[in-house]
Amino acid sequence: MTDSRSDFTAERRPVVLVPGLSGAASKDFSFLSPMLARRHDVTVVPFDDVDASSTLGDLADRIHVVVERCAQQPAVIGYSLGAVAAVAYAAAHPSGASSLTLVAGWLTPSAKLRGFADVWRVLHAEGSPALPGMAMNALFSADGWDSARPPLISDVSDALTALSATADVAALASAVTVPVLVVGCALDEVATTRQSKLLFGALANARYAEVHSGHAVVHERPAELLNLINAFLTRPALFPAGSLILEERP
Repeated sequence: MTDSRSDFTAERRPVVLVPGLSGAASKDFSFLSPMLARRHDVTVVPFDDVDASSTLGDLADRIHVVVERCAQQPAVIGYSLGAVAAVAYAAAHPSGASSLTLVAGWLTPSAKLRGFADVWRVLHAEGSPALPGMAMNALFSADGWDSARPPLISDVSDALTALSATADVAALASAVTVPVLVVGCALDEVATTRQSKLLFGALANARYAEVHSGHAVVHERPAELLNLINAFLTRPALFPAGSLILEERP
């Protein structure tokens, strides 16, 4: 990974990774980041000092700061709340990114997401040992349970989870014009597949793929997700806007 403009080269196009509710790229992109770094110059957006006063606009501003360091337009990849922040960034800076990949994102917070955030808030305030288990049950599917791991519990993840309950880009999506790949998760109990599809429908230049996973797709199905991302980064116009990319499963 790199965060220096001088480190980017013409041959290796930059990729910017935006983390989700953990706020930690090392947590959310432990597989994707080193794999993408084989072909791209990868840098991440730091959410390490987000607090309860932070807004979706603040997250978008953080993306802008990182993008400005890139020698050329980067591809921006956002996961969960990071995907929603990426939409807000692209709406404010239409020519800032070459493309967006939005993984397990949403157009408006679902009732399930708001409920998840409420339970997280109560358990975190109580210091309850039940919080990691509750979060794992929500974030991971039954099919992906072998990949389940306790979430990062911190003041940053607490603030980001609270922010997710109000992070709404319904009024911003129409301003996004760059090519977009929306990746929904068929078993997502947090963002919900419905909201990922609504996000796809609200973006003029989007195509949609779905992975058989819970919300924590970066842990459950990282190889399938990487294949989708690599194909899109290599040939973003392969599937025209409005396309549904079928999942390849044995």
